[in-house]
Amino acid sequence: MSDSAVTGPSQVAAPAPTAGVQSAAYRWVMVVVLLIAVTAAFFDRINIAVLFTNPDFKHAIGVGNNPAMLGLLMTGFVVAYGVSALILSFTSDVFGPRRTLSVIALLLGVIMAIMGGAASYAMMLTGRVLIGLTEGPQFGSTNVAVKQWFPPHERGLASAIWGIGAPLGSMIGFPLVILLVANYGWRASFYVLAALNILVVLPAAWFLVRDKPQAAKTAISDAEAMPFGEAIRLLVSNKLFWLLALYDCSAMVYLWGLNSWLPTYLQVARHFDIKHSSVFSSLPFLLMIGGYFLGGWLGDKWRIKAWLCMVGMIGAGLLVYAASIVASPTSSALLIALSAGSWGLTVPTLFAMGTEVIPPKVTAMGFGIYAGLANIFGALTPVLMGMVIGKSGNYAGGLLVITFACVILSFTMIPLLRRH
Repeated sequence: MSDSAVTGPSQVAAPAPTAGVQSAAYRWVMVVVLLIAVTAAFFDRINIAVLFTNPDFKHAIGVGNNPAMLGLLMTGFVVAYGVSALILSFTSDVFGPRRTLSVIALLLGVIMAIMGGAASYAMMLTGRVLIGLTEGPQFGSTNVAVKQWFPPHERGLASAIWGIGAPLGSMIGFPLVILLVANYGWRASFYVLAALNILVVLPAAWFLVRDKPQAAKTAISDAEAMPFGEAIRLLVSNKLFWLLALYDCSAMVYLWGLNSWLPTYLQVARHFDIKHSSVFSSLPFLLMIGGYFLGGWLGDKWRIKAWLCMVGMIGAGLLVYAASIVASPTSSALLIALSAGSWGLTVPTLFAMGTEVIPPKVTAMGFGIYAGLANIFGALTPVLMGMVIGKSGNYAGGLLVITFACVILSFTMIPLLRRH
């Protein structure tokens, strides 16, 4: 890639902000739009998991009962998402959050509609990879918007609001897709989610999102433009940035490990029936949302973001370990839910701290690079846990992968404790 400017004058002038944009309260409207965009995107990520047990879906794409091929539909998304976040993270630095989020919503709608008509495994897998590539820049875009619109002491709460889109997407998305598939068939679930992106998310992003408040400069001057090579050197030389990247690896190990193995652990290792395993599979996401808000509030109020990140991640890892060794199945499930709440404390604080550590001119690129690396690293977790479980013959050994990653990598926060 050439040393083209990653941050430069806007290529197309954004529409003039309305009078409402002048109000400080408008920034909270922006956060709600970001929440809607993230939640809808998460529907697209998880809808495929509902279809793993649907015979019509498996017959239509010719996959049969091959779990490896089904699992690849999830892994293909995660890897593509991580790579996209890594190499396309600069898009919001160049085009701004408004255009970036609008294009993402449009592409997701088109891809989901095409996947609804898929007649082969190759076509479905290609669609999953394209979804991952499309969603990659979204993470950086949301953080750029928060940084532009919110003062430092409010960024934790703002990040918590849009950040709950991930657990909220699981809580709403799974029953929504199950209902659609049960009543209208698996193809309808893709068409409805496509319509959601095009008819709801796209207009909201295009008409309500603004790159900067009216009082701020609408474009960056040529003198402030930064060549791509210089931007990379700026990030590479920033030691605190790499500490955030290492820390986020632990967060993704936890997230993908939990999402991949929790239902199986509850049913196979703890012998819950379908009804109770569904309840205890949803409970962690509920507590995770509570952790998001508590962490955002505490981080803004007491300015202890690094402490919250370190203590929260250690707590998440140790609670998973405790869940693996207690005798009571119910206690085990509750400890896992509490660990998810502890993990939730770290997410908005990490986002908010990133806006302080990453240089302003490369905000989206910085967030995209460390999120991309962390997601690629985290995508290996389900496979690693499966290998450990297969070799040890028990799930406690697999859960130790999460514990070790959370506890060890949490100490990357130590150099940031005094300033953040």
